[in-house]
Amino acid sequence: MSIQRHFYYKPEGEQKKNLSRRIAEKKARLAISGKRIWLALAATLIFASALVLCGSGTAAHASQATSYTYTMDEKGNLTRTQDAYLPDQTITDLGLNNPSDLFVDDDNMLYIADSGNGRVVKYSIGSGKIAGILTHEKMTNPRGIYVTKAGDIYVADPSAKKVFCFDRNFNYLESFGKPDSPNFSDTPYEPHKVAVDNGENIYIIGEGVYAGVIQLSYGGEFLGYFTVNKTRLSFIQAIQNAIFTRAQLENLVDRVPPTFSNIFIDHNGIVYTTTMGDNRDGLKKHDTAGRNMFKKPVWGGYGSMTDVYVDEHGIIYTSSHDGYVEVYSGAGEFIFEFGSYVLDLDVSGLFSNLPAIAVDRNRTIWTVDGDKGYLQSFKPTDYALMVYNAIGLYEKGLYEKAMEQWNEVLRLNQMSVLAHNGVGKAYLHAQKYEDAMEHFKVSGDRDYYSQAFWEVRNRWLQDHLPGIAAVIAAIWLASFLIKYFDKKGKIRRLRKKIADRVSNVAVLKDVFYAFRIPKHPLDRYYDIRVGKSGSVIGATILYGLFFLIYMLYLTGKGFIYQKTAVEDMDINAIVLGFFTILGLFVICNYLVTSIKDGDGDFKQVYMTPAYGLVPVMVSMTVVTVASYGLTYNEAFLLTVTLWIGIVWSVVNVFVGFMTIHDYTVRENMASLILTVVFMMIAAIIALIIIIMWDRLYGFLQTLVKEMTRNVFG
Repeated sequence: MSIQRHFYYKPEGEQKKNLSRRIAEKKARLAISGKRIWLALAATLIFASALVLCGSGTAAHASQATSYTYTMDEKGNLTRTQDAYLPDQTITDLGLNNPSDLFVDDDNMLYIADSGNGRVVKYSIGSGKIAGILTHEKMTNPRGIYVTKAGDIYVADPSAKKVFCFDRNFNYLESFGKPDSPNFSDTPYEPHKVAVDNGENIYIIGEGVYAGVIQLSYGGEFLGYFTVNKTRLSFIQAIQNAIFTRAQLENLVDRVPPTFSNIFIDHNGIVYTTTMGDNRDGLKKHDTAGRNMFKKPVWGGYGSMTDVYVDEHGIIYTSSHDGYVEVYSGAGEFIFEFGSYVLDLDVSGLFSNLPAIAVDRNRTIWTVDGDKGYLQSFKPTDYALMVYNAIGLYEKGLYEKAMEQWNEVLRLNQMSVLAHNGVGKAYLHAQKYEDAMEHFKVSGDRDYYSQAFWEVRNRWLQDHLPGIAAVIAAIWLASFLIKYFDKKGKIRRLRKKIADRVSNVAVLKDVFYAFRIPKHPLDRYYDIRVGKSGSVIGATILYGLFFLIYMLYLTGKGFIYQKTAVEDMDINAIVLGFFTILGLFVICNYLVTSIKDGDGDFKQVYMTPAYGLVPVMVSMTVVTVASYGLTYNEAFLLTVTLWIGIVWSVVNVFVGFMTIHDYTVRENMASLILTVVFMMIAAIIALIIIIMWDRLYGFLQTLVKEMTRNVFG
């Protein structure tokens, strides 16, 4: 998924200011001369009328935002929404040099790790003034800061290779150097970020430490690594692991997990971490054992998350190196994103480097530009506060009030995925499952839709179970009565007569022959080889039937399993690809087997795949129909059903080619591999021809235009 994000300017405010200034200047000039009093009055009336005409009804005000706010749509893509935050204060007179971390304490004081100046700045958010400056002779490069509930200040300094601890009055208490534990002896110790839990255990992000988050006791003893990132191998590395010897693997570059970029501990003692260079798992919320509590990887960050902060309401805020701020719920659901990257421009709310983020008691976001050294705050809009209030009410179990709040959000934005999802959850807890399903369908949340559907299905089964049992009993009774009264077999003979009459139609007989192949593929394909059964017309009908079933499988599954909407599919490409691959396979297999002394002719090669596709057609049909009645919990049934059909069909086709060409298993395998290779070569040649023809067509078109211009002027 490729997403472009842009910042923009909203010039309406400037236009109004310029218009007002021009009006004021003109009125002043006219007022100077008493001779032009009537002209001044006329001009005033004209401008007043214009303002009334332009401003009648609800007044329109230009937004102060310098970047768009994005949220997630029902398809999981970014989409624009109302402004969630507006740039508030831009503070440039603090003398910051390469600031790297922020923290807001319980007194609403903002602490800034001013790395370039070797100090920590305490800034009063209420008064807008510096409340104190923390320095220490051994602290030269403070990179991380954390303030406990008791007011103790912990500062991580990689240059000093220590974590310093001060009290609320900036008095030095102690420092924590490299642990003397034998288990830590070979590990580098350059504290980059720090956090402290309610038990005064210290969590340290160290530069170049791949083993995980360093955990120290309140006395500085090494307790181990709290959590560690997983090493993810690329496709090439996985192949190397499979085929290389141990000696060869030792000569390769070390495969190490990505290191953590920041850490935060909220008021409840829950640990959060961010990781740069990891798009799929950049933000984690850890339990006491260090495991990630988020059920799904959190979207966002683009592999460049630099900091994480959690406010007292459980809302999670992250910053990205390229200037974006992402906001998540306590469950890791993406809420908002805003911001952008600028290099040479000084624009309020935009960054050239965004290393840290913090949030005060008024939900104001505070950030710093690491390159330019200014402090920037963002005020939440009423829209954002409404969303947060709805999330908070839901998490407190006040579902009806949460629903009312979400409905207010929907009045502002009818297509808000967050609001529809919130209303759906409230309906789910109120046991209004059908209403919940409607909202989850709009929001595209298939997990919760599946939960609501499970309840609806249970109710339906409970209501209709007696009727279903009655129908089954009636069918069984009818079958028993037919067998009992039809002792002479008249009904059976009539049924057989009808079946024989249908099967005597040549085309239908050839089509129905495919249903006999899965049971005895070797014998049935032998009949095709000697010309006793099957036909080109029958194979063509089977190909067409398979195509229709395949398209229905792609586009017609139930909402839970239909991950891609039909309007997002390139139907032309699917159709062209289907028949192109089929045609290439038949032609290339015929050419390969002709070279390798295969006995099958082109007609038999064409017929063989068609007559082996019955199992996969049946499985796709079953999966498509069953997808309307199964939840996510039964997804494995659909997966198993589909794979049984695929494997069965592959075996049929393999046996079919082996039979018609009179090959051994090894010869048949080699011919099929060569067929795939020939298909790839043909595709590459076709691509080259298309590119060359496009270039030639462009050249000829340019040549004709030049000749026309030169000849006819």
